[in-house]
Amino acid sequence: MPVLKIDGKEVEVEKGTNLILAALKAGVYIPHYCYHPLLPVVAQCRMCLVKIEGTPKPTPACTVYVDKDMVVDTQNEQVKKIRNTVLELLLQHHPVDCPVCPRSGECDLQNFTYIWGPEQKRYDGARRLKGWSRVSEKILLFKERCVLCTRCVRFLEKYSNSEIQVTRRAFTSDLMIFPEKFAGSNYSGNIIDLCPVGALVDEASNFMPRSWRLKKALTRCALCEKGCRIIVEAWKGEIVRVKTFDNMLDKAEKHLYSKVELIQPSYEEIEGIEEIGEHSYEKLYSEDLMICDIGRWGWREFFYPRDTKIMVAENGEKKEIDWESCKTILKTFSEYEKKAIFITPFATNEEMLTFSELAEKSKSKISVLPPIIKQGDKILLKDIRAPNVKGGEKIIGGVKQELIDGAKNGEFSAVLFYGLGADKTKLNIENIKAKLLIIIDNKAPEPNGNRFIFIPATLPYEKRGTYEFEGNSKRIYPVVERRPNETEVAKFLISIS
Repeated sequence: MPVLKIDGKEVEVEKGTNLILAALKAGVYIPHYCYHPLLPVVAQCRMCLVKIEGTPKPTPACTVYVDKDMVVDTQNEQVKKIRNTVLELLLQHHPVDCPVCPRSGECDLQNFTYIWGPEQKRYDGARRLKGWSRVSEKILLFKERCVLCTRCVRFLEKYSNSEIQVTRRAFTSDLMIFPEKFAGSNYSGNIIDLCPVGALVDEASNFMPRSWRLKKALTRCALCEKGCRIIVEAWKGEIVRVKTFDNMLDKAEKHLYSKVELIQPSYEEIEGIEEIGEHSYEKLYSEDLMICDIGRWGWREFFYPRDTKIMVAENGEKKEIDWESCKTILKTFSEYEKKAIFITPFATNEEMLTFSELAEKSKSKISVLPPIIKQGDKILLKDIRAPNVKGGEKIIGGVKQELIDGAKNGEFSAVLFYGLGADKTKLNIENIKAKLLIIIDNKAPEPNGNRFIFIPATLPYEKRGTYEFEGNSKRIYPVVERRPNETEVAKFLISIS
């Protein structure tokens, strides 16, 4: 393998590795805006210029592939001067609205300026004003923040419908939006994460707290059986955003920003980051770089609105109760002779094992609830819109239609219905005829004369465990944890059985 010597550090890299990725393996971060391995190389931002031994002038690192021994200097004085000038030019017409920009704290223009940028402004002319535009129903474009890296343009050309294009030339260059083309796209949200600055913004999270104040978890998307790796962020105990995990950027932050006094979200503080561990640099940017728009935004409609209090319904009325009062009612579950347990395919393997033990101890029948089935696509989104169908088949035996029919026909005196995210058209709470109904879900039903106890379900991003995504066991991690959870309910019922 070729040996790369960069800033005095030597490292062996696989032949053909892009210099930006090869440098990271040596612990050297080369700043860049336009480069992204998902996209064609254009070398237009000029931030990644480096001095390569044997070349007459600085070379864009993104255009270089290490195919032989190479000596590179990223701290050359000429390189530093060019980098400083590039940043000065970008800042000439930038609004410098960091206090209100949602990208503040994780913005490459902000971070690069702190480290390599000019200390003061020389340009004193009129500032070019472009304003903002609506890109789509959920995305806003603040044109004055844009550095024209064209990542969004190239991504949409490759994976979507070319909804954004660069118009005019040079100083007057601008982005033109074709909003009608966004209607059929399921991947346009990725341009928010690809944008290195605060130009493209998720409107729903436009005024969120700063990134370093949010709690983060590295987990898996649960809205289909693919299980894409995602970052989930929470504020004051509530989930506020889902985005892609940029493993290269986070490694870069560990190398680079820990050496300077910048306020950055700590790499080690991300819940579940141990899943990455010493991630091989050869695999950086080779996976987990995109998510579909359903995974990015669909959780809001899928899991919300939700009730967060335990409730009981008697005599046509709902009222809130505490966990101790709830346990008193749960104790009556063991008194009934015919019992059934229905488990959502959103339950983890660990939850399914615990409920299987409950079924055995309490002599109850148990079945998995059917998942929602919708047409997916050929990129990421799968037809099965649940994460653990395979786990349910392996642990519980899958969907048992005879038990579903039995619950509708009143064959069971007591039913435990853990229905979060399941296909309610196949079995709904209103269809179940039972004397005692224990509901674990995101929303409590209306009483309608039925007697039930409602326990709020924990969302997939609030639990720790494993899912069988497409038959492959993968761990999930919580960004916040809620009590009591489903496992506690099952274990309490086991204790009284």
